[in-house]
Amino acid sequence: EPVCNRASNSRVDEAVVALFLHVVNSASLELSLDYAERLQHEQQAVAQGWQEKLQRLAYAADLARRRYELVDPANRLVAQTLETEWNQRLTELAAAQQAYAAQTATVPTRQSTVAELQTVIAHLPEYWHSAALTCQDQKELLRCLIDSVFLENAGKLIRAEVHWQGGAGSALEIPKYLFSSAALYQQVRELARTHTDAEIAAQLNQEHVLTLKGKSWTARRVMDFRRSNAIPSGFTTQTELRLPDSGYVTSLEAAAQLAVDQTTIQHWYQWGVLLGKQDDAQSPLWIHWTPEVVYRLNGGATPDPRMVSVRSLCHTRGQAPEQVLAWAHANGHTIYRLRRGTAMRFYILPQESLVPLE
Repeated sequence: EPVCNRASNSRVDEAVVALFLHVVNSASLELSLDYAERLQHEQQAVAQGWQEKLQRLAYAADLARRRYELVDPANRLVAQTLETEWNQRLTELAAAQQAYAAQTATVPTRQSTVAELQTVIAHLPEYWHSAALTCQDQKELLRCLIDSVFLENAGKLIRAEVHWQGGAGSALEIPKYLFSSAALYQQVRELARTHTDAEIAAQLNQEHVLTLKGKSWTARRVMDFRRSNAIPSGFTTQTELRLPDSGYVTSLEAAAQLAVDQTTIQHWYQWGVLLGKQDDAQSPLWIHWTPEVVYRLNGGATPDPRMVSVRSLCHTRGQAPEQVLAWAHANGHTIYRLRRGTAMRFYILPQESLVPLE
């Protein structure tokens, strides 16, 4: 069936439903049940406090009654004072009883067992897209979590601000012109934040999601899909579509930061000195970049007495430097690059749980 390439209410609804189904899962159910259990304990503590308060007020009212009954009727002034006090205690007791009854009437109770809820949540997407749920059922489910949705015209996009019950919010961006389903667009947009094009293709193929032409996904098809729909990515060399906070930099950018050439960065990646992602030999190399990486490899780290130089380990183990570095990475040791005079040298800091390296 052809997909309309112009934004409509149905596409916005589809994106909101996809977000709802993504949020409602077994993990969120477990969190909700834990919260409900904590809330129940709090309600029990509050109920205990109310019971103690009602007992005190009932005792005070009964004490006022007994005082009134013991007074000499001839002493009208005292009798009137005690009767007034008795009435006040009764009024306070009645008001507290009404407040407690109103509060307990608003406490929700769960009608289903945990097992029943887990089964429904596990199959909710199937129920949603089948005849099992009417349109009214779907609306009521959405209202359980979503308070409101506000739309904003943003050029080639429609921004949807989803306000959840409880105050949290989520943002969706739906393109006005799109030769695809909104669900696929949102899925690729979300994956592109932390996955390369090849990883996205593998994920979509694993979920048996096909392209609009009914074909399986490849890295090139994902890239074309992203570019045609202006989807930003953490792993693209296109400046206008590059996400700045992906936690990865190109090998060229890493080389500039560490004052080495790009080939050195590629070797360090192969030896385990740097971690990263590379779909294939022809694809860009992306280096995982954190302040800790810069500290370890820019030459300014503080030496540790437990560190052992790679040069001495090469002599001890009878291996080349790249073999020692690969061995250190495979065994969980930490690799440092320290300045020694005018040169930079690699050092290995062993794990605390292991015996010294030499």
